[in-house]
Amino acid sequence: MKKALLIEFNASTGKRAGDISPRDPGLPCRGWQDLNSTPAKEIRLIEDERDISQYEGITGVTILNSEAEINQAIDQVKPPWHAIENETLFLEDLRQRNIKLSDFQGWTQEEILAELSKRHVVGVRQNSPMKV
Repeated sequence: MKKALLIEFNASTGKRAGDISPRDPGLPCRGWQDLNSTPAKEIRLIEDERDISQYEGITGVTILNSEAEINQAIDQVKPPWHAIENETLFLEDLRQRNIKLSDFQGWTQEEILAELSKRHVVGVRQNSPMKV
């Protein structure tokens, strides 16, 4: 059964709750990080036979005891995001639809791309994190 740790950390200093080392080879992070929250959060799989009781009761560390718990935490820490897949097609579709990016003033790039994805603008792709 897979287990993992949900760890809070200071994105500026890199200091993890419980002084967990980001270089621990038995605790790899698969890109499941939220660097925009305060504190930042990450999920690290437990890939060795360590005693996980050492993490119980540590503020900022949550033990995830199953694949379902890990995948649920991944959805919270790393929700789907959008990217421009093909800039040429994207810009041409905006031009043909007469969509002006200035209409989205004050929006974040992710908010704009999510909205354009809902409108089925060509060249925008939704990405989802890998699960366990």
